[in-house]
Amino acid sequence: MSIWRVFLSSTALALIVSCGGGGGSGSPQPPVVVEPPAPDPTGLWVSSDDDGEGLVSYAAKLTQIGATRSATGGVVLEASPAADASSGGFSSTYTLEASVDEYDIVKYNGSTLAIAPTRSGCCFIAEPVAAEAALPPPGESPLPQIELFLTDPTSGTASLQSVIDLDGGVNAEGMYLSETGLQVLLSTAWWGIYGDRFTTPDGWLDEQVSLKGFDLTDPENPALTSELSIEGALVTSRRTGDEIHIISRHAPNIEGLVTYPQTEEEVANNEAILAEASDEDVLPEIRINGELVSPLTLDGCYRLDPEHPLAVPVPGDSTITTMLTVSANSGEIVRSACTSEPVTGVYMGETYVAFTHVRWDLEEGGTMVHLLDRDSFDYMGSEKLEGDLYSGGNVDFRISESSGALRLVTTQWTGDPEDSFRHRLYVVSPEANAPELEVLGVMGEAPEARIGKPNEDLYGVRFMGDRAYMVTFERIDPLYVIDLSVPSAPAILGELEVPGFSDLLHEVSDDLLLGLGSSERRFPKLELYNVSDVSRPISQGLIELGADLDWGYSPAQYNRYAFTYLAGDTVDRLTVPYAAGGVEDGICCIQVDRVALFEITDKASPAQAAISAVGEVTLTPGSVDGDTRVVLDSEALYVISLMDLLGGLWSNPEAVSSIRP
Repeated sequence: MSIWRVFLSSTALALIVSCGGGGGSGSPQPPVVVEPPAPDPTGLWVSSDDDGEGLVSYAAKLTQIGATRSATGGVVLEASPAADASSGGFSSTYTLEASVDEYDIVKYNGSTLAIAPTRSGCCFIAEPVAAEAALPPPGESPLPQIELFLTDPTSGTASLQSVIDLDGGVNAEGMYLSETGLQVLLSTAWWGIYGDRFTTPDGWLDEQVSLKGFDLTDPENPALTSELSIEGALVTSRRTGDEIHIISRHAPNIEGLVTYPQTEEEVANNEAILAEASDEDVLPEIRINGELVSPLTLDGCYRLDPEHPLAVPVPGDSTITTMLTVSANSGEIVRSACTSEPVTGVYMGETYVAFTHVRWDLEEGGTMVHLLDRDSFDYMGSEKLEGDLYSGGNVDFRISESSGALRLVTTQWTGDPEDSFRHRLYVVSPEANAPELEVLGVMGEAPEARIGKPNEDLYGVRFMGDRAYMVTFERIDPLYVIDLSVPSAPAILGELEVPGFSDLLHEVSDDLLLGLGSSERRFPKLELYNVSDVSRPISQGLIELGADLDWGYSPAQYNRYAFTYLAGDTVDRLTVPYAAGGVEDGICCIQVDRVALFEITDKASPAQAAISAVGEVTLTPGSVDGDTRVVLDSEALYVISLMDLLGGLWSNPEAVSSIRP
């Protein structure tokens, strides 16, 4: 019975009684009024059930004159996990959050080494002189393959077990590897250096993402067990437990639809086309093992509530961002969600999925943050923060969650040549009774609590528990130690000024911090910091890479996957690939590519802790790039680069040898 029927029945009964229907006497009784319950609170993002509002909202964005391109920021990248990579005595992918795995082109499970083809080149070449012989005949391209090697950590060797042929025209974005299962993310999109074309919906048209699952119970004969295909391009992916989360973006290819109408005629054209459109025309096509499935509805997609105080209109954008959680065991879709609102960054932690969107279209700028529950995709709330929060590479470390709160750092360009940057640290959390976000604390607004000195840009950032570490730089490197134990009152505990800067920060222990970045001379550097006295951090030693030459760089400075760290009980091991060049022994313009090996000793005694060089692996010149990887397993050392696949022992890195047949 509806609330209004209860109200009418109660009123009628009261009138009968007051008219003396039973012959009684007394004063008339007032009618009983039943108030309808208050509607559930809604936030900035809303969805509905089969009421057609999803298509209406979608069409409204494409039927307004003057809409300009929504600056979606090019390739959308995520945040990834950055644990100490220690698991069972062997290293794993260096991630943003310890409990959230990330896909990569090299994966290892302690016995099987899986290597996917890189985007940097088609082939690994063991010897420079063999380059011509390794190339395919003109007009032919070899099919890409994933190679599976069986390792022998006692000798640092490995043998090829099998290969998995991939279809032509697809790229291996990365893999996940468990004890007996391999999942491969593939896409038809090519990011390359052409990121600008992905700032328009056209860049998301007619692309395909797929997730293929293989059973490796018999590694010599991998068996395909499942295949999921999604219309669109890959944004990012994560794995938690036995679930793989895939976030992709799709722009519908509807004939005649004008993405950004500029005239009344184009608006009328779009209205006519969308009046005949259906959910199937707009949403991405999704298949499992070739069978069409429909886990999404346009009404169920999150969209903007125009009545919400934060609902500042955004430029029209036809893209749909899709979130799917897939069982790694069965390949089935466990849950799904989508949004028709713009997204330019993604973070995934233990509890939340955070979508961010930098508002380039607004004069005051700012970053929208939208929070979803990771295990249900339920909407938790949104907030607009001052400054911009970007994604990609090691800047992903600027956002992290802890104890139910999301911590993030934004940068605002002020336009003042005397003070160009304003960096702010925010702590936000979902409200208890409504899908809204509450700003618990902010630091960087007041002059006495600013992050960085005038004109210092932000480089390395790392959130670890109740602390945050930040590095700003213009001419020197101030390292800040920040207390987050009281979310409403983040505070700088101490700072240290040293030459150069750090791009990547790694917490060795509660008392030691490692920085990887550039020295004062712009060479890659590793620096160990003693933060046992948080009010007075000190440098415990610095090592430059390639300092005997004229220039040098390390891809690990911008790509955490190139950095390998294996924590031990008393000694930690780490590797850093780098390239350097210049004049050596009077010979001009040489280039060397190497992987440098280091150990951190005396971790338990911060004052005595030190970082020391162990040796180097020399690679083929031109081999080091963002796809260079190193795997450590006990004493074994495996190096994968553009032109080398090497194995050997940590104790004798100069003696590594090719493990390719």
